[in-house]
This record gives sequence, structure tokens and C-alpha cells, in this order.
Amino acid sequence: MTLCANCGVELDDGLNICPLCGRDPLDNSEKNNHPSVNTPEVMQLHKKETRKFLWELNGIIAFSGIAVCTIVDLITNKSLNWSLYSGISVLTAWIILTLVLFTSKWSLIMVSALMITILSALYLIDLLSGGQEWFFPVALPITVSAFLVTGIVMIIYKYARLKGLNVVASGLIVLSGLLIIIEMTLDNYLKGIVDLRWSLIAAVSIFAVTLLLFFYHYRMKKGNSLDSFFHV
Repeated sequence: MTLCANCGVELDDGLNICPLCGRDPLDNSEKNNHPSVNTPEVMQLHKKETRKFLWELNGIIAFSGIAVCTIVDLITNKSLNWSLYSGISVLTAWIILTLVLFTSKWSLIMVSALMITILSALYLIDLLSGGQEWFFPVALPITVSAFLVTGIVMIIYKYARLKGLNVVASGLIVLSGLLIIIEMTLDNYLKGIVDLRWSLIAAVSIFAVTLLLFFYHYRMKKGNSLDSFFHV
């Protein structure tokens, strides 16, 4: 596959005339004589078409898989059993792909929609498993916390004046908080009491790493290298 030198559209091998602009795809003299050719717009259109094609293809695959699983389940069990779980999972994956493809420019909308999609899938799976047992005490707080962490990291990255190791360090600090929340949630669900152990060990380890990252980032910002700082 090659790109037309005039308009940027992707071409099949062996084509002598571009089907979009009608010119020789290897001759960019016309483009050089007319610098105002709207190549970025053409490339943007091509990306949109590719995104739409990918979405349609994955939709066909997803719904075909749901249909096949449903038919097999009906034939073998005379009712819908395991196919409900696979159907929910495949449909959720397709919705997530759709959101990533078409809402990536609006980060807040995408993250919120992803959280609602995943929470809905977990709720349905818990409901099919025999009742609302683990969704509200476990899945809901952990999922919401995970997306809150994602949102905080995105905000830090967006508003950070210098985007470097300081963003990584900040993300690790937020991640350590998520680990503590996960252990608290699981302890409360499984034991009825909160006994923090592994999350605190992980948080302390992460904190030590973040100190090194912050140190390296801000010392390098001032033009100091580690070897000169330690006189080695």
C-alpha cells in the first residue's frame, strides 16, 4: 500500500491514477506548485473512514459471536445459560471499542461512559449469578475508585506545566491510594473488618519510587545531572 503524493489517500499497489484526485500518485509537482492543497483534510477524511470501517467490522464480529453462542447454548441446554455471560461480555467490549473510537476527543465523556458501561455489565453478571451479592459491596466501589484514579491522572497530565517524570510519580501516588481502597473493600467484604497489609507495603514501596522520580525530574529541570550532583 502506498500514499498518493498529491492528496495523501491510500492506494493499492499498481495504480497509475489516483481515484480521488485523478493525478499521477508518484508525481507531486502539482502539489509543490499549489501549496494550498488540502492534504490534512483528505487525511482526516481517510482516518474517519478507516475508523468507521473498523467499527462496522468489529460490530459484525461481535454480534455474530453473540448469535453463535446463543444458538449453541439453546441447542445444547434447551435454554439460555452460559451464553448470557458471553453475550454481556462481548457486547460490553464492543461498546467500549465504540466509545474509544468516537469519543476519544472528549476525555471526560469517554471516561464517564466507560465507567457506566463497565458497571452495567458487572451488575448484569452479578444479577445473573443469583442475586446482588458482590456488585454493591465490591465491584461498585472498586470500579468507581479506579475510574476516579484515571480521571485524576488525566487532570494532572492536562494541567501539569512540565510533563515528565513528575506526571508518572503523581500517577503512582494515586495508584497507591487505589490499592489501599481495594484492600479495604475486599477485607470488609470477606472478613467484615479492615486489616491493611499488602496495600500498605505496596504504597510504601511506590512512595519511595515516586521520591526518586520527583527528585530526578526537578533536578534535571534545573540543568543538574545526577553524576555532577553526587560528584561521580
